[in-house]
Amino acid sequence: MAGLKYYERTKLLIDLIEKKKTGRPKELARNLGLKERMVYNVLDDLRLALGKEICYCKETKSYIFLEKN
Repeated sequence: MAGLKYYERTKLLIDLIEKKKTGRPKELARNLGLKERMVYNVLDDLRLALGKEICYCKETKSYIFLEKN
């Protein structure tokens, strides 16, 4: 069951990043039901799994995907 929760959170995070609606790290942690530190760990896992760069954009106040050159 814990694996399914992880999958659902990861899918939600990908959707929020694609829509540029993650909010600040603290808000994102609250929305995902995680501690702020765990958000950074999940983002690191996504970077490795997807092979995409993920960074925080101050203009949109959201995490975004960047294409690697």
